[in-house]
Amino acid sequence: MKYILVISMLFICLSTNAQDPRFDICPLKVGSDVPEVSIKDKLGQKIELTALIGAQPTILIFYRGAWCGYCIKHLAELNDTKQEIETLGYQIFGITIDQSSKLEISNEKSESLIDVYSDATLDATKAFGLDWQVGEETFNKYKKEYNLDLEEWSGEDHHKLPVPAVYIIKDGKVLFQYVNPQHNTRLKAETLLAILKTL
Repeated sequence: MKYILVISMLFICLSTNAQDPRFDICPLKVGSDVPEVSIKDKLGQKIELTALIGAQPTILIFYRGAWCGYCIKHLAELNDTKQEIETLGYQIFGITIDQSSKLEISNEKSESLIDVYSDATLDATKAFGLDWQVGEETFNKYKKEYNLDLEEWSGEDHHKLPVPAVYIIKDGKVLFQYVNPQHNTRLKAETLLAILKTL
């Protein structure tokens, strides 16, 4: 098995900014097994992540939600390369903390055919080490200034979000991860394609 060595951003228990909880995370590392966790489809049915992945090489996109413009733009860009990704032998899925009833909004806004799944209870997000706590001040700011109610979108009151991330998985193991607490910076679709061609 060949692992990619040139990675745009590899986080290993990074804590460089004590004032920002997004940087105080410990993402699942390259070489790790995919966690045994469940997520939900658009009908609210539970699906085991390992069963979803199966034996096929997989790209997992963790994103904040359909309310996030950067996330929607990223899904749209990835959708433009979906056919090429699949030609290379990979399947691609999105995972968000939006509740199941709101998953269609991601596809509608991004005009994407990428299947997306709900992780509103954070099982997968926590297992991949991507969860961070939204402070009360930020939560209220989102709600008052942007009319964004995180509880309404997730259906939960944990006030947590995932740091956006891209994982490439083969044979049940992580081959590559891109994790960036700066939510406005995403892994480019063309960069992802170039990486896939080296694996």
